[in-house]
Amino acid sequence: MPNRLPQALLTLLAWLAATIVAGAFMRQESAGIAEIVGLLTTGIAWNVVGGIAVLAIASRVFRWRDLSFGPPRLRAVVWLIWFPILTLLPFYGIAFAIGLPPGRAMLFLAINTALVALSEEWMFRGILFQALKSRLRIWPAVALTSVLFGAIHVLNAFVLGDLRLAAAQSVAAMMTGLLLIALMLRTGSIWTAIVYHMVWNFGILLVAYETAQNPLPEGPLPLSAYLVPLLVVLPNFLFGLVLLRKLRHDPAVEQG
Repeated sequence: MPNRLPQALLTLLAWLAATIVAGAFMRQESAGIAEIVGLLTTGIAWNVVGGIAVLAIASRVFRWRDLSFGPPRLRAVVWLIWFPILTLLPFYGIAFAIGLPPGRAMLFLAINTALVALSEEWMFRGILFQALKSRLRIWPAVALTSVLFGAIHVLNAFVLGDLRLAAAQSVAAMMTGLLLIALMLRTGSIWTAIVYHMVWNFGILLVAYETAQNPLPEGPLPLSAYLVPLLVVLPNFLFGLVLLRKLRHDPAVEQG
């Protein structure tokens, strides 16, 4: 399918435009992480819905039927998901300790993190990865998909107001992206990555809901503010590498 990669890149641009343009009209008076938390806990993130609509239209028009939306191999899920679950427990423990958001806020947060996970996984681990795999060997396709997934998170600088912090989040997203693609490949379904992506974001934002109420201090942030996102996702990154260590010897993975 010689035109698949250009089609996927065109879809990526349309997806970014729909998400960013619609998101610009949803900006709130708050800034930084408080703005992100506010957008996700006070209503439906319609910019994300717009991005999903773009993906649905592109998948239909270009007839992409190999995006791994089938059911996962349950035995593989049982064997592989234990470690990612362990990495989630601290977030939920902290969230319960400091206090959960109101019920309405939690509902919108659950809906929106599910939408974000569906949108990003469909775009990157679905459309883009399959397009890259049609042109590249499996490892370069995995690496480039993860790098591009991380790179779009630099755009968070417009909300966070700190390019260095957005860059740290971008690297953290790239590292987590490696685990997400490993889960998809090892379980044979993108739904595994979508569910884990949603539960991961939901846990982090439960903690951020309370901490976002406190404004950031004036002046440069300490070095720890940039290192913490990387340390948090380091276990995911390492586990993703472990899952992918025998990638070349797994015919099921090679065939997609």
